[in-house]
Amino acid sequence: MPIEKLNPLRYLGPAEYTGFWQQLFATLLYGFWGRFLFVALVVSAFWVGVRQRNPTLAAICLLLAALVAYGGGIVNLVQTLTKIGM
Repeated sequence: MPIEKLNPLRYLGPAEYTGFWQQLFATLLYGFWGRFLFVALVVSAFWVGVRQRNPTLAAICLLLAALVAYGGGIVNLVQTLTKIGM
């Protein structure tokens, strides 16, 4: 099935997959670049929503901005909860 090719767990193990996202949030999406990406996504969401009148693409930009803004905190929360659960 073609959709199965998009599953990253076919190519990576679960530990490698979570390690990739943890590294991504710890480096690229932290500090200046995280703030820059967040502001760029919010500005593009308003521009696409108002100027191009495409609310679907604007919503996608806002969801990506929220992921950038809160993704690192969510990853840290999940790490803390899994350490407590063990």
